[in-house]
Amino acid sequence: MLLFFAIQLMTLSCFNSEAKLNVTIENIRHSTGQIRVGLYAACENFPMGCKPIASQVIDASGNNVHLAFDVKPGDYAVALFHDVNGNGKLDKNLFGIPKEPYGFSNNYRPRVSGPVFADCRVRLGASEKTISIKLI
Repeated sequence: MLLFFAIQLMTLSCFNSEAKLNVTIENIRHSTGQIRVGLYAACENFPMGCKPIASQVIDASGNNVHLAFDVKPGDYAVALFHDVNGNGKLDKNLFGIPKEPYGFSNNYRPRVSGPVFADCRVRLGASEKTISIKLI
C-alpha cells in the first residue's frame, strides 16, 4: 500500500514539475532605465498581438543582466526592450522603427518586419536551460 502511494506521488510531481529558463541579456549600452522582458507561449501575431505569460522588469546595470523564469516545459519565446528613458514603452520613430534597444530569443534580427513565434521559439524540457539575448 505504501508503495502505491509513493508511485502516485512521484507521478503527480512529474506532471506538475517546472523547469527554469535562465536569460542573460547582453550588450547593455546605457546604465539608465529598465530592461522589460516578456515570456510568451505560442500565439498569433507575436509579440505585439498577445500577452506575455510572465514578465519581469530589471534595472539596467553593467553590460549584462541575468534573470530567470520558472515555467512548465514547453515552447516559449522571449521579447525584451531597454526602456532607457523609463516611460514604460518602447519608443519608435515615425516609421515604427524602435529608437530604444530591443531583442528576441534566438537573437532573431528583424529585417523587413517583426518576428513570428517560430523565429524566436525556445524549447524548454524538464531541466534548466540558459539562453543569451544580445540587445540590438
